[in-house]
Amino acid sequence: MSASPVRSVITIFMNLLILLSVLLVVRMVVLFFGALDAQSWGQAIVKVSNLTVVPFGVEDVVTQFGGVFDVDAGLTVAVFLLGEWALNTARGRA
Repeated sequence: MSASPVRSVITIFMNLLILLSVLLVVRMVVLFFGALDAQSWGQAIVKVSNLTVVPFGVEDVVTQFGGVFDVDAGLTVAVFLLGEWALNTARGRA
């Protein structure tokens, strides 16, 4: 039985949300440890992931490792995963 086009499109969006969530988790780790953020590759990850962070307006928390915990990125991951869960439910009904 082949998948319907609707199921295929929903699966693509689900996979995109998972990939964006992974990118944001990597961003959170890089920012959490300030030494990683000082590296050129760390700065590149933060710059690319800036496009996906939803600005909730919550202040970042300073860590003892010379970095910050990006609360907005954490909340964005939660929103993306909630969206992925909703799409999974919709895909099951399509």
